[in-house]
Amino acid sequence: MAYFSYGTAAKSKFALSDVVLLHTLCHRQSLEDERFVSTASTSQADFDLSECQVGDEEDNEGGKSGEEQRMDSDVADSDLDELDNKSTSDCLEANDDLVIQRLLKTNPTSEERVEALKQCNIAISTDLVLRVLSRHKNDMNTAMFFFVWASQQPGYTHGTETYNATLNILGRMKQFKTMWQLVEEMHNGGNGPSLVTDETFTILIRRYAAAHMVERASETFYKREEFGLKLNTPAFQILLGALCRYKHVQEAEALLNLRENEFPPDMKSRNIILSGWCALEKIREAKRFWNELIKKGHKPNLVTYGIFINGLTKLGGLHEALKLFEAMWNKGCTPDVLICNNIIDALCSKNCIPEALGIFGEMNDHGCLPDVATYNSLIKHLCNIRRIDRAYKLFYEMERKGCAPNSRTYHYFLNGAKEPKEALKVFQRMMKTGCMPTSDTYNLMLKMLIVWNDMDTVFRLWNDMERKGMGPDRISYTVMIHGLYKNGRFDEAYKYYNEMAAKGLLLEPRTKILVKAMEIKAKERKTGVHDTKKKKRRKLDKSSSRVKTKIA
Repeated sequence: MAYFSYGTAAKSKFALSDVVLLHTLCHRQSLEDERFVSTASTSQADFDLSECQVGDEEDNEGGKSGEEQRMDSDVADSDLDELDNKSTSDCLEANDDLVIQRLLKTNPTSEERVEALKQCNIAISTDLVLRVLSRHKNDMNTAMFFFVWASQQPGYTHGTETYNATLNILGRMKQFKTMWQLVEEMHNGGNGPSLVTDETFTILIRRYAAAHMVERASETFYKREEFGLKLNTPAFQILLGALCRYKHVQEAEALLNLRENEFPPDMKSRNIILSGWCALEKIREAKRFWNELIKKGHKPNLVTYGIFINGLTKLGGLHEALKLFEAMWNKGCTPDVLICNNIIDALCSKNCIPEALGIFGEMNDHGCLPDVATYNSLIKHLCNIRRIDRAYKLFYEMERKGCAPNSRTYHYFLNGAKEPKEALKVFQRMMKTGCMPTSDTYNLMLKMLIVWNDMDTVFRLWNDMERKGMGPDRISYTVMIHGLYKNGRFDEAYKYYNEMAAKGLLLEPRTKILVKAMEIKAKERKTGVHDTKKKKRRKLDKSSSRVKTKIA
Protein backbone atom coordinates (compact mmCIF):
# COMPACT_ATOMS: atom_id res chain seq x y z
CA MET A 1 0.00 0.00 0.00
CA ALA A 2 1.39 3.46 -0.92
CA TYR A 3 2.13 5.76 1.96
CA PHE A 4 0.54 8.60 0.00
CA SER A 5 -2.62 7.68 -1.79
CA TYR A 6 -4.60 10.60 -3.15
CA GLY A 7 -6.50 11.18 -6.36
CA THR A 8 -9.53 8.93 -6.24
CA ALA A 9 -8.51 7.75 -2.81
CA ALA A 10 -8.85 11.29 -1.54
CA LYS A 11 -12.57 10.75 -0.99
CA SER A 12 -12.17 7.51 0.91
CA LYS A 13 -12.49 7.14 4.67
CA PHE A 14 -9.63 8.55 6.73
CA ALA A 15 -7.08 5.82 7.52
CA LEU A 16 -5.47 6.57 10.87
CA SER A 17 -2.96 3.73 10.49
CA ASP A 18 -1.51 5.38 7.38
CA VAL A 19 -0.80 8.57 9.35
CA VAL A 20 0.87 6.66 12.18
CA LEU A 21 2.99 4.75 9.65
CA LEU A 22 3.93 8.00 7.92
CA HIS A 23 4.93 9.58 11.24
CA THR A 24 7.18 6.59 12.02
CA LEU A 25 8.78 6.62 8.58
CA CYS A 26 9.46 10.36 8.74
CA HIS A 27 11.02 10.03 12.18
CA ARG A 28 13.21 7.14 11.03
CA GLN A 29 14.28 9.04 7.92
CA SER A 30 15.05 12.09 10.08
CA LEU A 31 17.54 10.05 12.06
CA GLU A 32 19.09 8.60 8.90
CA ASP A 33 19.50 11.99 7.23
CA GLU A 34 20.78 13.91 10.26
CA ARG A 35 24.33 13.62 9.01
CA PHE A 36 23.38 15.67 5.96
CA VAL A 37 22.37 18.76 7.96
CA SER A 38 23.02 21.85 5.89
CA THR A 39 25.70 24.28 7.00
CA ALA A 40 23.43 26.93 5.59
CA SER A 41 20.79 25.95 8.14
CA THR A 42 23.45 25.98 10.83
CA SER A 43 24.62 29.43 9.83
CA GLN A 44 21.03 30.60 9.98
CA ALA A 45 20.64 29.16 13.47
CA ASP A 46 23.97 30.73 14.43
CA PHE A 47 22.81 34.16 13.15
CA ASP A 48 24.27 36.91 15.29
CA LEU A 49 21.33 38.09 17.33
CA SER A 50 23.29 40.77 19.13
CA GLU A 51 22.97 43.28 16.27
CA CYS A 52 19.22 43.69 16.38
CA GLN A 53 17.63 43.30 19.77
CA VAL A 54 14.42 44.47 21.38
CA GLY A 55 12.49 43.96 24.59
CA ASP A 56 10.46 45.57 27.32
CA GLU A 57 10.44 45.53 31.10
CA GLU A 58 7.87 43.86 33.30
CA ASP A 59 8.17 42.56 36.81
CA ASN A 60 8.10 38.85 37.41
CA GLU A 61 4.80 38.15 39.09
CA GLY A 62 4.61 36.31 42.36
CA GLY A 63 7.69 34.17 41.91
CA LYS A 64 5.93 31.83 39.49
CA SER A 65 7.96 29.25 37.65
CA GLY A 66 8.73 29.95 34.01
CA GLU A 67 6.39 27.21 32.83
CA GLU A 68 3.54 28.63 34.91
CA GLN A 69 4.26 32.09 33.52
CA ARG A 70 4.22 30.67 30.03
CA MET A 71 0.86 28.98 30.57
CA ASP A 72 -0.67 31.94 32.40
CA SER A 73 0.66 34.64 30.09
CA ASP A 74 -1.73 36.30 27.70
CA VAL A 75 -0.98 38.47 24.72
CA ALA A 76 -3.23 41.49 24.30
CA ASP A 77 -6.08 40.81 21.86
CA SER A 78 -4.72 37.31 21.28
CA ASP A 79 -6.91 35.19 19.02
CA LEU A 80 -5.64 32.05 20.73
CA ASP A 81 -6.84 33.29 24.12
CA GLU A 82 -10.23 34.10 22.65
CA LEU A 83 -10.45 30.64 21.16
CA ASP A 84 -9.93 29.08 24.58
CA ASN A 85 -13.39 30.30 25.54
CA LYS A 86 -15.10 29.27 22.31
CA SER A 87 -17.04 26.08 21.76
CA THR A 88 -16.50 24.09 18.58
CA SER A 89 -19.76 25.48 17.24
CA ASP A 90 -18.16 28.94 17.25
CA CYS A 91 -15.12 27.80 15.25
CA LEU A 92 -16.32 29.19 11.96
CA GLU A 93 -16.45 32.70 13.45
CA ALA A 94 -12.63 32.79 13.74
CA ASN A 95 -9.88 32.33 11.19
CA ASP A 96 -10.03 28.70 10.12
CA ASP A 97 -6.27 28.21 9.93
CA LEU A 98 -5.89 29.59 13.45
CA VAL A 99 -8.65 27.30 14.70
CA ILE A 100 -6.96 24.28 13.16
CA GLN A 101 -3.58 25.32 14.59
CA ARG A 102 -5.11 25.43 18.07
CA LEU A 103 -6.82 22.06 17.63
CA LEU A 104 -3.66 20.37 16.41
CA LYS A 105 -1.66 21.85 19.27
CA THR A 106 -4.09 20.95 22.07
CA ASN A 107 -4.83 17.41 20.81
CA PRO A 108 -1.54 15.48 20.78
CA THR A 109 -2.76 12.07 19.55
CA SER A 110 -3.99 11.27 16.05
CA GLU A 111 -7.34 10.00 17.34
CA GLU A 112 -7.99 13.19 19.29
CA ARG A 113 -7.01 15.36 16.34
CA VAL A 114 -9.32 13.52 13.95
CA GLU A 115 -12.25 13.85 16.32
CA ALA A 116 -11.58 17.53 17.03
CA LEU A 117 -11.29 18.40 13.34
CA LYS A 118 -14.46 16.46 12.60
CA GLN A 119 -16.45 18.35 15.26
CA CYS A 120 -15.14 21.70 14.05
CA ASN A 121 -16.69 21.03 10.64
CA ILE A 122 -14.44 23.36 8.63
CA ALA A 123 -14.65 23.28 4.83
CA ILE A 124 -11.26 22.32 3.37
CA SER A 125 -9.87 24.38 0.48
CA THR A 126 -6.50 24.83 -1.19
CA ASP A 127 -6.05 28.26 0.38
CA LEU A 128 -6.82 26.92 3.86
CA VAL A 129 -4.43 23.99 3.49
CA LEU A 130 -1.65 26.33 2.36
CA ARG A 131 -2.23 28.61 5.34
CA VAL A 132 -2.21 25.73 7.82
CA LEU A 133 0.96 24.27 6.28
CA SER A 134 2.59 27.70 6.48
CA ARG A 135 1.79 27.85 10.19
CA HIS A 136 3.48 24.45 10.66
CA LYS A 137 6.42 24.83 8.30
CA ASN A 138 8.78 24.06 11.20
CA ASP A 139 6.67 21.23 12.62
CA MET A 140 6.95 18.46 10.05
CA ASN A 141 4.97 15.79 11.90
CA THR A 142 1.95 18.02 12.49
CA ALA A 143 2.11 19.39 8.93
CA MET A 144 2.20 15.88 7.48
CA PHE A 145 -0.68 14.76 9.67
CA PHE A 146 -2.84 17.61 8.43
CA PHE A 147 -1.76 17.09 4.81
CA VAL A 148 -2.79 13.42 4.92
CA TRP A 149 -6.01 14.18 6.81
CA ALA A 150 -7.01 16.92 4.35
CA SER A 151 -6.48 14.58 1.40
CA GLN A 152 -9.18 12.28 2.76
CA GLN A 153 -11.88 14.94 3.08
CA PRO A 154 -14.87 14.72 0.71
CA GLY A 155 -14.82 17.16 -2.18
CA TYR A 156 -11.18 18.08 -1.79
CA THR A 157 -8.04 16.94 -3.67
CA HIS A 158 -4.53 18.29 -3.25
CA GLY A 159 -3.14 20.40 -6.09
CA THR A 160 0.36 21.41 -7.15
CA GLU A 161 0.60 24.27 -4.65
CA THR A 162 -0.18 22.16 -1.59
CA TYR A 163 2.07 19.32 -2.77
CA ASN A 164 4.96 21.74 -3.30
CA ALA A 165 4.40 23.38 0.09
CA THR A 166 4.54 19.96 1.74
CA LEU A 167 7.65 19.02 -0.24
CA ASN A 168 9.34 22.15 1.06
CA ILE A 169 8.52 21.21 4.65
CA LEU A 170 9.86 17.68 4.14
CA GLY A 171 12.96 19.10 2.45
CA ARG A 172 13.74 21.31 5.43
CA MET A 173 13.92 18.12 7.51
CA LYS A 174 15.91 16.23 4.81
CA GLN A 175 13.14 13.67 4.24
CA PHE A 176 14.29 12.86 0.68
CA LYS A 177 12.79 9.38 0.42
CA THR A 178 9.38 10.66 1.46
CA MET A 179 9.75 13.62 -0.89
CA TRP A 180 10.21 11.34 -3.89
CA GLN A 181 7.20 9.25 -2.84
CA LEU A 182 5.19 12.45 -2.88
CA VAL A 183 6.59 13.45 -6.30
CA GLU A 184 5.59 10.07 -7.70
CA GLU A 185 2.08 10.61 -6.35
CA MET A 186 1.99 14.03 -8.00
CA HIS A 187 2.94 12.50 -11.32
CA ASN A 188 1.00 9.23 -11.30
CA GLY A 189 -1.44 9.42 -8.37
CA GLY A 190 -4.36 11.14 -10.03
CA ASN A 191 -6.52 10.63 -13.11
CA GLY A 192 -5.62 14.00 -14.61
CA PRO A 193 -2.35 15.47 -15.89
CA SER A 194 0.84 15.41 -13.85
CA LEU A 195 1.04 17.93 -11.01
CA VAL A 196 4.84 18.09 -11.16
CA THR A 197 6.09 21.55 -12.20
CA ASP A 198 9.35 23.45 -12.52
CA GLU A 199 8.84 24.68 -8.96
CA THR A 200 8.66 21.06 -7.75
CA PHE A 201 12.12 20.36 -9.12
CA THR A 202 13.44 23.68 -7.86
CA ILE A 203 12.49 22.60 -4.34
CA LEU A 204 14.11 19.18 -4.77
CA ILE A 205 17.35 20.56 -6.21
CA ARG A 206 17.69 23.28 -3.58
CA ARG A 207 17.11 20.84 -0.72
CA TYR A 208 19.72 18.43 -2.06
CA ALA A 209 22.17 21.31 -2.45
CA ALA A 210 21.40 22.46 1.09
CA ALA A 211 22.27 18.97 2.31
CA HIS A 212 25.56 19.13 0.31
CA MET A 213 24.46 16.24 -1.89
CA VAL A 214 25.83 17.73 -5.10
CA GLU A 215 25.61 14.58 -7.22
CA ARG A 216 22.01 14.00 -6.13
CA ALA A 217 21.16 17.60 -7.03
CA SER A 218 22.66 17.15 -10.49
CA GLU A 219 20.94 13.78 -10.97
CA THR A 220 17.64 15.34 -9.94
CA PHE A 221 18.05 18.02 -12.61
CA TYR A 222 18.34 15.35 -15.33
CA LYS A 223 15.28 13.53 -13.95
CA ARG A 224 13.15 16.41 -15.19
CA GLU A 225 12.62 14.68 -18.52
CA GLU A 226 11.10 11.64 -16.79
CA PHE A 227 8.35 13.92 -15.52
CA GLY A 228 7.72 15.73 -18.79
CA LEU A 229 9.83 18.82 -18.09
CA LYS A 230 12.45 20.28 -20.44
CA LEU A 231 16.19 20.40 -19.82
CA ASN A 232 16.73 24.04 -20.72
CA THR A 233 19.05 26.88 -19.75
CA PRO A 234 16.72 28.50 -17.15
CA ALA A 235 16.40 25.17 -15.36
CA PHE A 236 20.17 24.66 -15.56
CA GLN A 237 20.68 28.09 -14.01
CA ILE A 238 18.48 27.05 -11.08
CA LEU A 239 20.86 24.14 -10.49
CA LEU A 240 23.89 26.45 -10.69
CA GLY A 241 22.24 28.93 -8.33
CA ALA A 242 21.37 26.23 -5.80
CA LEU A 243 24.93 24.88 -5.77
CA CYS A 244 26.41 28.36 -5.36
CA ARG A 245 23.94 29.29 -2.67
CA TYR A 246 25.13 26.39 -0.53
CA LYS A 247 28.86 26.95 -1.08
CA HIS A 248 29.50 24.51 -3.92
CA VAL A 249 30.78 27.19 -6.31
CA GLN A 250 33.73 25.17 -7.60
CA GLU A 251 31.42 22.34 -8.62
CA ALA A 252 29.00 24.83 -10.21
CA GLU A 253 31.74 26.45 -12.30
CA ALA A 254 33.04 23.03 -13.38
CA LEU A 255 29.50 22.04 -14.36
CA LEU A 256 29.08 25.28 -16.33
CA ASN A 257 32.24 24.55 -18.33
CA LEU A 258 31.47 20.85 -18.71
CA ARG A 259 27.98 21.47 -20.11
CA GLU A 260 28.74 24.56 -22.21
CA ASN A 261 27.79 22.73 -25.44
CA GLU A 262 24.53 21.51 -23.96
CA PHE A 263 23.67 24.79 -22.21
CA PRO A 264 25.66 27.64 -23.84
CA PRO A 265 26.62 30.06 -21.03
CA ASP A 266 25.09 33.50 -21.15
CA MET A 267 25.89 36.45 -18.90
CA LYS A 268 23.26 35.38 -16.37
CA SER A 269 24.97 32.00 -15.90
CA ARG A 270 28.33 33.72 -15.48
CA ASN A 271 26.83 36.19 -13.02
CA ILE A 272 25.64 33.25 -10.89
CA ILE A 273 29.18 31.88 -10.64
CA LEU A 274 30.72 35.32 -9.96
CA SER A 275 28.13 35.93 -7.25
CA GLY A 276 28.92 32.52 -5.76
CA TRP A 277 32.63 33.25 -5.44
CA CYS A 278 31.90 36.64 -3.87
CA ALA A 279 29.40 35.13 -1.42
CA LEU A 280 31.98 32.49 -0.50
CA GLU A 281 34.44 35.35 0.19
CA LYS A 282 36.95 33.94 -2.30
CA ILE A 283 38.03 37.31 -3.67
CA ARG A 284 40.97 35.85 -5.62
CA GLU A 285 38.67 33.43 -7.42
CA ALA A 286 36.20 36.25 -8.08
CA LYS A 287 38.96 38.41 -9.59
CA ARG A 288 40.19 35.45 -11.69
CA PHE A 289 36.68 34.83 -12.99
CA TRP A 290 36.20 38.55 -13.75
CA ASN A 291 39.51 38.76 -15.63
CA GLU A 292 38.59 35.67 -17.68
CA LEU A 293 35.33 37.33 -18.68
CA ILE A 294 37.16 40.42 -19.91
CA LYS A 295 39.89 38.42 -21.73
CA LYS A 296 37.28 36.31 -23.56
CA GLY A 297 35.59 39.48 -24.81
CA HIS A 298 32.41 39.19 -22.75
CA LYS A 299 30.85 42.54 -21.91
CA PRO A 300 29.77 42.82 -18.26
CA ASN A 301 26.26 44.13 -17.75
CA LEU A 302 24.92 46.23 -14.91
CA VAL A 303 24.27 43.12 -12.79
CA THR A 304 27.85 41.90 -13.31
CA TYR A 305 29.26 45.24 -12.19
CA GLY A 306 26.95 45.23 -9.18
CA ILE A 307 27.99 41.72 -8.11
CA PHE A 308 31.71 42.43 -8.42
CA ILE A 309 31.57 45.85 -6.74
CA ASN A 310 29.55 44.36 -3.90
CA GLY A 311 32.11 41.56 -3.52
CA LEU A 312 35.02 43.99 -3.51
CA THR A 313 33.44 46.28 -0.92
CA LYS A 314 32.57 43.37 1.37
CA LEU A 315 36.03 41.79 1.15
CA GLY A 316 38.30 44.75 1.76
CA GLY A 317 38.66 45.99 -1.80
CA LEU A 318 36.95 49.35 -1.33
CA HIS A 319 39.68 51.22 -3.26
CA GLU A 320 39.28 48.88 -6.26
CA ALA A 321 35.50 49.13 -5.99
CA LEU A 322 35.63 52.94 -6.09
CA LYS A 323 37.84 52.79 -9.20
CA LEU A 324 35.39 50.44 -10.90
CA PHE A 325 32.52 52.70 -9.80
CA GLU A 326 34.18 55.69 -11.48
CA ALA A 327 35.01 53.59 -14.56
CA MET A 328 31.33 52.80 -15.01
CA TRP A 329 30.53 56.50 -15.37
CA ASN A 330 33.36 56.95 -17.86
CA LYS A 331 32.12 54.04 -19.98
CA GLY A 332 28.58 55.38 -20.04
CA CYS A 333 27.27 52.57 -17.83
CA THR A 334 25.28 54.47 -15.20
CA PRO A 335 25.33 52.76 -11.79
CA ASP A 336 21.92 51.83 -10.46
CA VAL A 337 20.64 52.23 -6.91
CA LEU A 338 21.99 48.81 -5.88
CA ILE A 339 25.54 49.70 -6.83
CA CYS A 340 25.28 53.10 -5.15
CA ASN A 341 23.99 51.36 -2.03
CA ASN A 342 27.02 49.05 -1.97
CA ILE A 343 29.41 51.99 -2.19
CA ILE A 344 27.52 53.96 0.48
CA ASP A 345 27.43 51.00 2.85
CA ALA A 346 31.14 50.29 2.32
CA LEU A 347 32.08 53.92 3.00
CA CYS A 348 29.97 53.92 6.17
CA SER A 349 31.69 50.71 7.31
CA LYS A 350 35.03 52.53 7.04
CA ASN A 351 33.58 55.45 9.05
CA CYS A 352 33.61 57.62 5.91
CA ILE A 353 30.06 58.78 6.60
CA PRO A 354 30.51 62.33 5.15
CA GLU A 355 31.66 60.77 1.84
CA ALA A 356 28.72 58.36 1.96
CA LEU A 357 26.30 61.23 2.54
CA GLY A 358 27.95 63.01 -0.40
CA ILE A 359 27.15 60.14 -2.78
CA PHE A 360 23.68 59.97 -1.25
CA GLY A 361 23.18 63.64 -2.12
CA GLU A 362 24.42 63.19 -5.69
CA MET A 363 22.13 60.26 -6.47
CA ASN A 364 19.15 62.49 -7.24
CA ASP A 365 21.26 64.61 -9.60
CA HIS A 366 21.92 61.53 -11.73
CA GLY A 367 18.33 60.31 -11.70
CA CYS A 368 19.08 57.51 -9.25
CA LEU A 369 16.46 57.69 -6.51
CA PRO A 370 17.42 56.29 -3.07
CA ASP A 371 15.41 53.28 -1.91
CA VAL A 372 14.80 51.76 1.52
CA ALA A 373 18.17 49.95 1.39
CA THR A 374 19.95 53.29 0.83
CA TYR A 375 18.33 54.80 3.88
CA ASN A 376 18.91 51.62 5.89
CA SER A 377 22.66 51.69 5.23
CA LEU A 378 22.96 55.24 6.52
CA ILE A 379 20.57 54.70 9.46
CA LYS A 380 22.40 51.54 10.50
CA HIS A 381 25.78 53.21 10.76
CA LEU A 382 24.45 56.43 12.29
CA CYS A 383 22.81 54.33 15.02
CA ASN A 384 26.07 52.43 15.53
CA ILE A 385 27.93 55.67 16.28
CA ARG A 386 25.02 56.90 18.42
CA ARG A 387 23.99 59.67 16.00
CA ILE A 388 20.37 58.79 16.73
CA ASP A 389 19.04 62.30 16.04
CA ARG A 390 20.62 62.32 12.56
CA ALA A 391 19.28 58.83 11.92
CA TYR A 392 15.75 59.91 12.82
CA LYS A 393 16.04 62.87 10.44
CA LEU A 394 16.69 60.41 7.61
CA PHE A 395 13.85 58.26 8.90
CA TYR A 396 11.37 61.14 8.72
CA GLU A 397 12.75 62.13 5.32
CA MET A 398 12.16 58.69 3.84
CA GLU A 399 8.59 58.72 5.18
CA ARG A 400 7.95 62.13 3.59
CA LYS A 401 9.26 60.89 0.25
CA GLY A 402 6.99 57.85 0.33
CA CYS A 403 9.78 55.35 0.98
CA ALA A 404 8.24 53.05 3.57
CA PRO A 405 10.59 51.76 6.30
CA ASN A 406 10.87 47.97 6.52
CA SER A 407 11.62 45.63 9.41
CA ARG A 408 15.36 46.12 9.01
CA THR A 409 14.96 49.87 9.44
CA TYR A 410 13.32 49.33 12.79
CA HIS A 411 15.83 46.64 13.73
CA TYR A 412 18.65 49.18 13.44
CA PHE A 413 16.85 51.57 15.79
CA LEU A 414 16.20 48.67 18.14
CA ASN A 415 19.88 47.86 18.03
CA GLY A 416 20.60 51.40 19.15
CA ALA A 417 18.28 51.09 22.15
CA LYS A 418 20.01 50.93 25.52
CA GLU A 419 17.08 49.93 27.71
CA PRO A 420 13.86 47.93 27.37
CA LYS A 421 11.56 50.98 27.43
CA GLU A 422 13.43 52.60 24.56
CA ALA A 423 13.25 49.41 22.52
CA LEU A 424 9.57 48.97 23.28
CA LYS A 425 8.79 52.44 21.91
CA VAL A 426 10.47 51.52 18.63
CA PHE A 427 8.60 48.22 18.50
CA GLN A 428 5.25 49.95 19.12
CA ARG A 429 5.96 52.46 16.35
CA MET A 430 6.80 49.56 14.05
CA MET A 431 3.40 48.00 14.73
CA LYS A 432 1.50 51.29 14.32
CA THR A 433 3.03 51.97 10.89
CA GLY A 434 1.86 48.57 9.65
CA CYS A 435 5.34 47.04 9.46
CA MET A 436 4.59 43.70 11.09
CA PRO A 437 7.34 41.84 12.96
CA THR A 438 9.01 38.99 11.10
CA SER A 439 10.27 35.71 12.54
CA ASP A 440 13.70 37.37 12.78
CA THR A 441 12.18 40.19 14.84
CA TYR A 442 10.63 37.74 17.27
CA ASN A 443 13.84 35.73 17.59
CA LEU A 444 15.85 38.88 18.21
CA MET A 445 13.38 40.07 20.81
CA LEU A 446 13.45 36.70 22.57
CA LYS A 447 17.22 36.85 22.73
CA MET A 448 17.30 40.34 24.27
CA LEU A 449 14.45 39.72 26.70
CA ILE A 450 16.17 36.61 27.99
CA VAL A 451 19.37 38.62 28.48
CA TRP A 452 17.32 41.13 30.47
CA ASN A 453 15.72 38.18 32.33
CA ASP A 454 12.23 39.50 31.54
CA MET A 455 10.78 36.00 31.33
CA ASP A 456 7.14 37.01 31.73
CA THR A 457 7.33 39.02 28.51
CA VAL A 458 9.35 36.27 26.84
CA PHE A 459 6.56 33.74 27.30
CA ARG A 460 3.86 36.19 26.17
CA LEU A 461 5.95 36.99 23.10
CA TRP A 462 6.36 33.28 22.38
CA ASN A 463 2.58 32.82 22.42
CA ASP A 464 2.09 35.86 20.18
CA MET A 465 4.67 34.47 17.73
CA GLU A 466 2.74 31.18 17.56
CA ARG A 467 -0.57 32.99 17.12
CA LYS A 468 0.71 34.94 14.14
CA GLY A 469 2.25 31.90 12.48
CA MET A 470 5.79 33.33 12.68
CA GLY A 471 7.27 30.38 14.50
CA PRO A 472 8.65 28.98 16.62
CA ASP A 473 11.39 27.73 14.32
CA ARG A 474 14.75 26.12 14.92
CA ILE A 475 16.33 29.45 15.87
CA SER A 476 13.53 30.24 18.34
CA TYR A 477 14.01 26.98 20.20
CA THR A 478 17.80 27.35 20.15
CA VAL A 479 17.53 30.85 21.65
CA MET A 480 15.15 29.64 24.38
CA ILE A 481 17.15 26.52 25.29
CA HIS A 482 20.48 28.31 25.54
CA GLY A 483 19.00 31.42 27.18
CA LEU A 484 17.10 29.52 29.85
CA TYR A 485 20.14 27.35 30.52
CA LYS A 486 22.35 30.41 31.05
CA ASN A 487 19.78 31.78 33.50
CA GLY A 488 19.90 28.53 35.47
CA ARG A 489 16.40 27.39 34.42
CA PHE A 490 17.50 23.89 33.43
CA ASP A 491 14.12 22.14 33.69
CA GLU A 492 12.40 24.72 31.48
CA ALA A 493 15.25 24.59 28.95
CA TYR A 494 14.86 20.82 28.80
CA LYS A 495 11.10 21.14 28.22
CA TYR A 496 11.74 23.32 25.17
CA TYR A 497 14.26 20.75 23.94
CA ASN A 498 11.62 18.01 24.22
CA GLU A 499 9.12 20.17 22.34
CA MET A 500 11.70 20.90 19.64
CA ALA A 501 12.55 17.20 19.27
CA ALA A 502 8.86 16.27 19.07
CA LYS A 503 8.51 18.58 16.06
CA GLY A 504 11.39 16.87 14.28
CA LEU A 505 13.62 19.95 14.31
CA LEU A 506 17.32 19.04 14.14
CA LEU A 507 19.60 20.27 16.89
CA GLU A 508 22.74 22.28 16.33
CA PRO A 509 25.93 20.57 17.53
CA ARG A 510 26.31 23.11 20.34
CA THR A 511 22.73 22.48 21.46
CA LYS A 512 23.36 18.72 21.55
CA ILE A 513 26.28 19.33 23.90
CA LEU A 514 24.10 21.57 26.06
CA VAL A 515 21.33 18.95 26.26
CA LYS A 516 23.83 16.31 27.37
CA ALA A 517 25.04 18.70 30.07
CA MET A 518 21.46 19.21 31.26
CA GLU A 519 20.86 15.47 31.39
CA ILE A 520 24.02 14.97 33.44
CA LYS A 521 22.99 17.71 35.86
CA ALA A 522 19.51 16.19 36.19
CA LYS A 523 21.04 12.84 37.12
CA GLU A 524 23.35 14.53 39.61
CA ARG A 525 20.43 16.30 41.24
CA LYS A 526 18.49 13.05 41.53
CA THR A 527 21.52 11.30 42.98
CA GLY A 528 22.06 14.18 45.43
CA VAL A 529 18.44 14.03 46.61
CA HIS A 530 18.70 10.26 47.05
CA ASP A 531 21.90 10.60 49.07
CA THR A 532 20.36 13.34 51.24
CA LYS A 533 17.37 11.13 52.04
CA LYS A 534 19.70 8.29 52.99
CA LYS A 535 21.65 10.55 55.37
CA LYS A 536 18.43 11.75 57.00
CA ARG A 537 17.27 8.18 57.49
CA ARG A 538 20.60 7.24 59.10
CA LYS A 539 20.38 10.17 61.49
CA LEU A 540 16.80 9.21 62.42
CA ASP A 541 17.88 5.59 62.95
CA LYS A 542 20.77 6.68 65.19
CA SER A 543 18.61 9.04 67.23
CA SER A 544 15.89 6.41 67.67
CA SER A 545 18.45 3.80 68.78
CA ARG A 546 19.84 6.28 71.34
CA VAL A 547 16.36 6.88 72.73
CA LYS A 548 15.77 3.14 73.04
CA THR A 549 19.10 2.72 74.86
CA LYS A 550 18.24 5.46 77.36
CA ILE A 551 14.82 3.92 78.02
CA ALA A 552 16.40 0.52 78.59
